[in-house]
Amino acid sequence: MKNSISHLHAVCQDWTRELKFYKSETPIFKKRLEEIVQKNTSHEILAQVEHFENKFAIMNLHFDELIHDLRLMDEALLKEATQKPNFISLKIIDDDTNLQELMDFTASDFGGTKKEFYQFLAKYL
Repeated sequence: MKNSISHLHAVCQDWTRELKFYKSETPIFKKRLEEIVQKNTSHEILAQVEHFENKFAIMNLHFDELIHDLRLMDEALLKEATQKPNFISLKIIDDDTNLQELMDFTASDFGGTKKEFYQFLAKYL
């Protein structure tokens, strides 16, 4: 499907804000993990804490990579907009369906992990 440069630019900005929000949540989650560790020293609980620490670290790397990819895509769109100012609102560029799928997966993974994490917190805090 084709979209306009202005629409794709707005999508890049929306997705970047979404990823930055997800990234801003992880330090809060890490502090909650510290609370769990202070109150519980069981090997079972510590293993789950380590699972979440690893998951949050991997998610942060994924967020950074997507933010970088979106910045490159947005820069390319802005370059194209300066080269073709009369075509900014015309649907001339194909959507990046791979990036859309990655964003959908990221949102789903973040939501699922957050839900699982809150269930863990409710059980042990």
